[in-house]
Amino acid sequence: MAADRVSARTEPAARSGARGTRRRVAGSPVDAVSLEAAVAFVAAALARRTACRIVVTNANKAWLAARDARLREILEGADLVVAEWATSWAARTLGVAGVEHVGGITLMVRLLAEAERSGWSCYFLGAAPGVAETLVARLRRERPALRIAGWHHGYLDEASRATVVAELVAKRPDLLFVAMGSPLQEYFLAGLPASAAGAGLGVGGSFDVLAGLKRDAPAWARGRGLEWLYRLSQDPRRLWRRYLVTNTWFVARVVRERLARRRAAPLAGAEGGGAAR
Repeated sequence: MAADRVSARTEPAARSGARGTRRRVAGSPVDAVSLEAAVAFVAAALARRTACRIVVTNANKAWLAARDARLREILEGADLVVAEWATSWAARTLGVAGVEHVGGITLMVRLLAEAERSGWSCYFLGAAPGVAETLVARLRRERPALRIAGWHHGYLDEASRATVVAELVAKRPDLLFVAMGSPLQEYFLAGLPASAAGAGLGVGGSFDVLAGLKRDAPAWARGRGLEWLYRLSQDPRRLWRRYLVTNTWFVARVVRERLARRRAAPLAGAEGGGAAR
């Protein structure tokens, strides 16, 4: 594992919700931010030398959090929660303004570009053995100015996890990308000391795509909420049950919440009118 010189940091960043961006959509927290606002949030945290932990939320994450108290606590305590398309769609359906589709892989690519420009160091943790190395080799060709602090695959036992954490504490990368899938990547980031990394982001299967080992969703699917359909077409035996269960649950929850809000609106208007008399 190669490494460049990296910088230190101190205390965790203030919660994004305290800055007025935190919303609730289908029972889960999410921040009303754009892609560029998310990048600016990370840049500000790094400039202050404070740590921040970022969670990407979607239908599957909401479904998991409804059944996993630990993941739910991590979501509530995250410094920044950015939306993928399903959450952005739910926000629009429920009349919650400003929750834009950001997405894990999109934010990762944008942060890599900013890291090359600003001199931030990056560590890549996750995916199967060999994937992170392939990704790093490609990044070194395509982004020669990018500072690589290190990398490791995501199949960690207790001993290798301790080794990786010790390496992170020693190197203190500005950006830590964790590609383990949910909820493992969120568990890992939540368990890190603040001094182990600047901004930590869980990015699911992004390493395989950015390394060129798997195809990204085509243009007709990206940003239109159809990425899941493309992934399903690529691996139907593994994914059909997940998407059937989680997407159905999520849509039903959004519909119930919308109906509840509509029923509540006339009551709130009547109470307001009565108070005005």
